[in-house]
Parts: sequence; structure tokens; C-alpha cells
Amino acid sequence: MALALIFFLGSAGAQGQGTGGGPGPHPPLRIASHAFGAKVEIEVRDLPRTEAEAAVQAAVQAILRIETLADPEGREAGGLGFLNRAAGKKPQAVDPLLLRLLARSRDFCIWSRGAHGPLGGRLYELWGLYTPASGRPTEAALATARATADCDRLGLDAATARAQLAEGSRLELRGFAPGFAVDRAVEVLREHGVANAWIELGPHLFGLGPGPGGNGWRAPLPALDDPSLPDQEIFLRNQALSTRRFDVNPLVIAGDTYPSLLDQRTGQPPRGIESVTVLSELAVDSQALAEALMILGNREGQMRLGGLRPKPAVLWLLGDGSGTPVVTTYQWSHLRVIR
Repeated sequence: MALALIFFLGSAGAQGQGTGGGPGPHPPLRIASHAFGAKVEIEVRDLPRTEAEAAVQAAVQAILRIETLADPEGREAGGLGFLNRAAGKKPQAVDPLLLRLLARSRDFCIWSRGAHGPLGGRLYELWGLYTPASGRPTEAALATARATADCDRLGLDAATARAQLAEGSRLELRGFAPGFAVDRAVEVLREHGVANAWIELGPHLFGLGPGPGGNGWRAPLPALDDPSLPDQEIFLRNQALSTRRFDVNPLVIAGDTYPSLLDQRTGQPPRGIESVTVLSELAVDSQALAEALMILGNREGQMRLGGLRPKPAVLWLLGDGSGTPVVTTYQWSHLRVIR
């Protein structure tokens, strides 16, 4: 179904960015849409209107394309649903974009030692992600589903653009696909000559270029009531920022609420972390890290982060939502922050 696209010419900028000294010869153009169950906003600056409109519309279409390809029940040839239905069969030809996404998500499965990856579909089924569950899954059911989530149950061949899924496994990419869609939108904008833009897809943000005032794009952080806690905003310049909260789209089973995120090693939802915010060079990485680090926690997470290059910046808020959170950070002091 076609989505409504709304243009705002001469606006102040995404997220109240401010004009930073005036709009220049070409006023900014913003487009609003919807994908992955979330709001999409893209702002382009420093281009003539016709070129800017073509760029933002192409970027939105790129996001929608990833949404279609990553649908676990989708009917798109070469898409994720197609591959799920071919579990246990010979290698299948998949769309090159999906192959890239699968490869990146499998990398995170290996990096997290199986805590967060693309093969958790059977576990999420048990917890009612797709259809409501009448009760918590049994340990026997979890043990069976955990075995289907091992990282080596997905084979990828970049040379032939083929993928093979082991029998009984199910792919689920909601922990990776929105961020990847943002990165794809950035690629498309650059292909259209855009060098200054803001992309927002739900909690996944990307600031391309110098922003309205030349210092980057202002990005909000999770609301913190305690003035002793870290600053509330940072500037993004060719960087992505993602936040994962424990209370977003929760799973409700028999009146009990759980985060819609599972440790695929145990089949259990994580506890004790309110949110994780990650800054990285790619949005697929910032999203995947935010989710993985909510599962791993700050201690195991910091040990694993040490091997990443370039190093991301991470902000954990530890707690259960009932009081002031405890803040833990990694490389956060290296960021440029504002109040």
C-alpha cells in the first residue's frame, strides 16, 4: 500500500535542529512516512527542490524495499519469507541486499557468541512475538528452539548470492533490518548527490554531513531526570545513533510483561537494563549493538566491545524502571555533547 509523503519546505529542521544561520539558497526539504511500524523522517539540505524531492523519495523507497525483503512471512522472491519456507532445502538465491543484511546479522551472532543473531525465530514464536502465547514456554520447548538458533545453521555464499537455512530454523531480522534500512537510505541519498541530511526511523538516527549549523545533527538521548547524569544531546556527523528500551512493544503473557528481546543462548528475556544507546558509523551496527548489549549487560558487553574497531560509544541505563537508573558508559566521554 502506498504511504503518504508530506513535504515541509523552509522548515526549521528535523527534531527542532534550528537553521544555524539561515536556510541558504535552497531551503531544507523534509519527508514523513512510515515503515517497520515506526515513523520515518528524512530531511535534505543544500539541494534544489526538484533534486531534493527525487532524493528523499528514492530514500523512502529504499527503506520500504528492505522492509519487504526482511518480512519473515513475506512472499517476495529472494526475500526472508521465501528463505524461511525453504528451510532444510538446497541453497536458495536471495536478493543481494538481503544477503548483505544476513551476513551482517550473522557476524553479530558470532560476536555475541549466540546471544543475538538472525536465527531466533523459533524462540520468538514461543514467547508470542507473532501470535499471543497462553503461557511462558516450557524448558523443554525452549531447549528445542535454542538448538535452531545456533549461528552455524545459516549458510551464505556471497559468490553465488545464495543462502541455505537448516531444517527447523526460522530467520527473524527485526533486530537488524531497520538499522540496515537507514544505512541503505544513506547510500541512496549519497547516490543522488546529497551531502547534508537527517534520517530517522523510529529510534534509529543518522546524521549525514555538517547539519544545519555546520556542527553535525543534534540527536536526543534518553530522558534523564538526574542533573548529575550524562548530557541530553549529542551531534551526529556521518554517524548513527540507536536506542533500545526495555518497555518498547513488550510481550504480554498471562498478564505478565517481558521485553520483546531474547537471549538466544537461554531463550529468556533480559532483565535489569532500562535502555541501551549506541553510537556507531553504521545504523545496522548501532541497532544490533544496542540490542545485543541489552542482552549481554554492561559487564560482558564491555569485554566484547574491546575487540571492535572502530570503537562504538555506549550508554547503559541500568534498572527496572522503578527509580533513578544507574548509568554505565563505554567511550562516551569521547563524544561531543551539549545540554
